[in-house]
Amino acid sequence: MVNSSSSPYRPHQLGKAGEAAAVAYLIDAGYSIINQNWRGAHGEIDIIARCESHHPEFVVVEVKTRSSLQCGTPLEAVTSTKYRRLFLLGREWISTYQPGALWRIDVLALLRSASGFHITHHKGLIA
Repeated sequence: MVNSSSSPYRPHQLGKAGEAAAVAYLIDAGYSIINQNWRGAHGEIDIIARCESHHPEFVVVEVKTRSSLQCGTPLEAVTSTKYRRLFLLGREWISTYQPGALWRIDVLALLRSASGFHITHHKGLIA
């Protein structure tokens, strides 16, 4: 659980707070943050990180934040169209900056609570 204030957020503020919590989570988990909000031909990647653990690789991270489950889980908001776009963006970033490097797509699903964010890390999702 990542702590933050209990005041309500507007949707854009909630997303930014979620991304900040996601960055803190990734750093605590041993990732290096390479880039944030990188824009490519097919949209934007929330976070590009590098995982140095078992198999060193770059990670394209999609952050989905919700304040409740009323509209579904954060992971449910990542559609097959979004996965495809993330794949194209990841391939574009890798071919531009790290040709031939290993990479994967992860989703960080954040659910806001009174005490902060509950974060679920979905690793290696396939488009």
